[in-house]
Amino acid sequence: MSDCATQQVRNEARARVASSSPPLSDEAVESIAAMLRVLADPTRIRLIEVLNERGRATVSALTACLPVTQQNVSKQLAVLHQAGILSRHREGVWTHYELTDFAGWWLVEQLASALSVG
Repeated sequence: MSDCATQQVRNEARARVASSSPPLSDEAVESIAAMLRVLADPTRIRLIEVLNERGRATVSALTACLPVTQQNVSKQLAVLHQAGILSRHREGVWTHYELTDFAGWWLVEQLASALSVG
């Protein structure tokens, strides 16, 4: 596709989105910004990805999947839990984390697709 045709497709898509969407409320903008801040860390994105694949996992199991320390995994899991993206369930001495809000993962997939990465 030529540069001119690509630009035309983008302009048409932009016009469709602009004409079909009402302005965002201040509350919606704040919620979107909060979600983007949570997703702004590569380790958190990887944790969401692994939990999406596995269903649930412990800190130790998640640490084995990532090139970061257990302390960093714990810290990032706390951020995701605080944001309501994960739930945690204690079973004996183990705490299992599970993805409960899939909007973050959906957004990551959409961005990866739009950026043609992944």
